[in-house]
Amino acid sequence: LGGGDDDDKCDVFSGKWVVYPQGPYYTNETCPLIIDQHNCMKFGRPDLQFMKWRWKPFGCELPLFDATQFLEIVRGKSMAFVGDSVGRNQMQSLLCLLAH
Repeated sequence: LGGGDDDDKCDVFSGKWVVYPQGPYYTNETCPLIIDQHNCMKFGRPDLQFMKWRWKPFGCELPLFDATQFLEIVRGKSMAFVGDSVGRNQMQSLLCLLAH
């Protein structure tokens, strides 16, 4: 992550949430794959500020998601989402990212 020799210093599990003014990659309005039960805006959540945060590990910068690069990396490989709702949520999120 982040490239170069800094990879040894990057612990993605140690960091903090920081404000990310650009907002999320996708929203309930831009990704039709999000089911109604997960659509906070549809059921009256009044604010959008909760979507403008990102995780920032100490000692490194997480790269932004690049759909083209991701597809090149997984070309010819299989991918599985294990579990129930967590796996489904991860699959929906990935599909929303790829469709963006």
